Amino acid sequence: MNWLRKPVVLFLLIINLSSQSLFCQDIDEIVRFSDQLFAKGKYELAANEYNRALFFGSKEPDKICLKIANCYFKQNKFDQCIQFYDRTYFSSNSDSIKTEAILGKSFALILEKNYVLAISEMMNIDSAKNNYHDVKLNFLRGIAYFGLHEDKLSETFFNKCLFQLSFKNDSVIKRDFYAIKKTEKRFNPHTAYFLSLVLPGTGQFYSGSIKEGLNSAILLDGLLLAAVFLAREYSTVTSFVTILPWFQRYYLGGANKAERLTLEKQLAKRNDIYQNILQTFEQVYSVKQIK
Repeated sequence: MNWLRKPVVLFLLIINLSSQSLFCQDIDEIVRFSDQLFAKGKYELAANEYNRALFFGSKEPDKICLKIANCYFKQNKFDQCIQFYDRTYFSSNSDSIKTEAILGKSFALILEKNYVLAISEMMNIDSAKNNYHDVKLNFLRGIAYFGLHEDKLSETFFNKCLFQLSFKNDSVIKRDFYAIKKTEKRFNPHTAYFLSLVLPGTGQFYSGSIKEGLNSAILLDGLLLAAVFLAREYSTVTSFVTILPWFQRYYLGGANKAERLTLEKQLAKRNDIYQNILQTFEQVYSVKQIK
């Protein structure tokens, strides 16, 4: 029996090894095809193909998970991309890939305005292993602290990032953050609220909303005239009971609205300055790429 069995076992072993080789080639083809789909911007299809390669046993699951996460990120599917960034981190032995996963997850959290958790994630990076990761780390920290209105820290990290990009002129960022301070001083919501309490309509004027200020002043003046008319025609008590609830409602409502309009103006100006900061980085990075 042994002389008959040995060739059969050897034959089956050869078949098994060859099929495994072909199977690996198939997975490599799937990954290459997925890369092409990603390059063409077909992120949903690319994610499906990468998932297929992962399911069938890719030799580099951490790299495939990172690519899947990037696909979901491009589709703004942040919950799914965060899951795969986590899978990348825990399945990889490469410090570089782990760092890339943390940075990707942090960026997704920032886009979801979860700035505190993003900063917490970035603290897991002891030190970036290359300049590219270091630049990205400082840039994302700058954005996260900006989102938390921690402007001193944001300015510090943005300047670090510019310095790493060989842009030594820190006056550009200083100018932008100084403009933010001026904006916050100019459009103070508490000041608008107080002005509206002192003289209805002035809080809206302060915020730059002339129409809203006129509406508030005219409405409250009209209620005062109505109160005087009712007091003359009927009685002070009737006037008081009838007009006071309406007057109180629009008086306090006008003050609250003035505060809200001023805050919206402040945030709009802040967003404009933020766009200027991003444009500065875009220009610096473009020049660096050309060089």
